[in-house]
Amino acid sequence: MPVERQYSMESALYGARLMNVFERSGHIVGMSAVSDLINGWPGGIIQASRHALFVTPTYWANALYSNHAGSSRLSTQVLSPVFDTTLEGKGVPWLDVVTSRSTDGKRIYIKAVNTNPGAALRTSITVKGVAGLRPQAEIETLTAASLSAFNSFTTPDAVGVRSHSITAGPSFTVELPKHSITVITLNVN
Repeated sequence: MPVERQYSMESALYGARLMNVFERSGHIVGMSAVSDLINGWPGGIIQASRHALFVTPTYWANALYSNHAGSSRLSTQVLSPVFDTTLEGKGVPWLDVVTSRSTDGKRIYIKAVNTNPGAALRTSITVKGVAGLRPQAEIETLTAASLSAFNSFTTPDAVGVRSHSITAGPSFTVELPKHSITVITLNVN
């Protein structure tokens, strides 16, 4: 695999979907870790030289998931457009979502991966069985201009996370950019 592809948005999407599988299978997977953190083979999610440093999109995906690791998985139902592939089969959803709740119960984390390389997904979210949802939520999105966009020593910020507040509640809508990883943090009274 070319170095640029290892550091690309495509690689981050793959990693996020894999972490969603791990989270859904929490009773089976006790832990997971990137094997090469810094300058490892074949790449490492942090690259350092004597004079510079950059983090890869896969680093950002890992950071998003690590910073939003709920202790309780919540039931999640996803209705999504689908695609067919020779590798994954027929009827594969473009949207992959897992949901969890923080240990103190004050935050709900919705981790959504839009693998569609060409289209944003306007997504309706309905939260059931949770009283006291606050109207303000945080949304953090990792995306880039293209799937092949990558960070390097000369372009360390080509791919990164954007954050902003949104209005939320028991039912709300968000737009998930094409080929993106998004974490929505809902606050609970």
